[in-house]
Amino acid sequence: MGGRRNKKVVPFRIPFHLNIGGFAFLVIFIYICSIFIIYMNKPRISVYEVLEKKISDNNSCVGMVFRQETIVNTNNSGYLNFYYGDGTKIAKGAKVYTLDETGEIYNMLKESNMDNSFSKEEREMLWDNIADFRSTYSKNQYQSVSDFVYDIDNSLLELSNSSIEKKMKKILENNNVSSLYHSIKTDMSGIISYSIDGYENTKPEDVTSKMFSMDKYEKKQLRSSEKVEKGEAAYKLVTDESWKLVLNLSEDLYKRLVDIEKKSKNTSYISITFTREDLSATVPFHTFTKKDGYFAEVDLNNYIIHFINDRFLDIEINLTTVEGLKIPNTAIIEKEFYTVPENYFTEGGDSGDTGLIQEAYDKSGEVTFKFVRADKYYVSEDGTAYIDKDLFSDGVWIRNQETQERYQIGKTSKLKGVYNINYGYCLFRMVKILYKNEEYCIVQSGLENGAANYDHIVVDAATVTEDAMIHNYKGQ
Repeated sequence: MGGRRNKKVVPFRIPFHLNIGGFAFLVIFIYICSIFIIYMNKPRISVYEVLEKKISDNNSCVGMVFRQETIVNTNNSGYLNFYYGDGTKIAKGAKVYTLDETGEIYNMLKESNMDNSFSKEEREMLWDNIADFRSTYSKNQYQSVSDFVYDIDNSLLELSNSSIEKKMKKILENNNVSSLYHSIKTDMSGIISYSIDGYENTKPEDVTSKMFSMDKYEKKQLRSSEKVEKGEAAYKLVTDESWKLVLNLSEDLYKRLVDIEKKSKNTSYISITFTREDLSATVPFHTFTKKDGYFAEVDLNNYIIHFINDRFLDIEINLTTVEGLKIPNTAIIEKEFYTVPENYFTEGGDSGDTGLIQEAYDKSGEVTFKFVRADKYYVSEDGTAYIDKDLFSDGVWIRNQETQERYQIGKTSKLKGVYNINYGYCLFRMVKILYKNEEYCIVQSGLENGAANYDHIVVDAATVTEDAMIHNYKGQ
């Protein structure tokens, strides 16, 4: 029997084979993830297109109306029938209304079978008014519609009363009731109104802030079908077309108006807009204070008929109207420049470039001169030129070629500007702010090296730096 053969187990090693496809996929995946992370962490650059705009600094307030108003009371009790529409100008001696003491005549009038239609001439007059309105109508002027309705209502009222007057004469002739019927004429001229509110005798100097509270304000309409007692108000006449507004102001607005008064040599003026009617006027004013508030009194000569029944009006005070380039406040940034006298600039040799003569020293210590091309980024009214700080180091000397005077570079000043990206990278462009509110500002157009109409600028200047490349941005 032969000896047993030794058996030794040797592990089998699988040879390593590099999977090129998997490795390539891993590399691409890591690359894409890196790009995505960088993109997500990169600030978004929003861009704004600069446009010419106009901004008005309007300040809202409420104005209280003061007119020369006279309330006319009845001499007898009875039922009133008026001959004029609200806001109509009437002459002295005009028949304003008739008074039926018992209402019996009015009942007779209702029971009569007389023709109520208008004559041919009266109908033609109404159609002429309608045709005039149609020829001048504009969708942008809603007030013209309300004026038209108002005029037609008054015309119909006058025509209707004319017809009633004819009927009334026949009734009075046929019935013995003339003692109960009175025709009332006015002893003064003016603009008629059929509303009262208790402020008719109040003067501008009597105004208080409490008067502007609408909680307890009441206006009474006088024209109605109800019986009126003797001595009650029948109508109101406004006897002068000049009127006043007292504006209830905030403390800040009051101070701004006081500043305008101080700057005015004679009478001070402001521009106001009546919000409801969209009517504007430039009017004289003066400010005053009371224990409970700040006020301004305004004098007017127009529009009284528009507001004949109003006591309180919403007003916009237009203090500032500026035209220029509209730019977001977040786009404004400041850049520091060296300042040098403008008369140190000269032209360099044959190139015709503008620049400055800088002093330098050679190895032997002798003074030499070097022309440094430098653009005057901005020149102020006092002759100070602003140049880029990258051109020189602090402390170097420049020389005036004509006078041989020397000036040491070092003084700096800042200019406000925006980052223009028209060429795909950030360029500083100067702005001169004319007006600024909480969100936008208006800057001067036409400045050399300044922002221009249709420029594309960075909305948030804090997210970029000068000369930064802007490959992709989100337009706005």
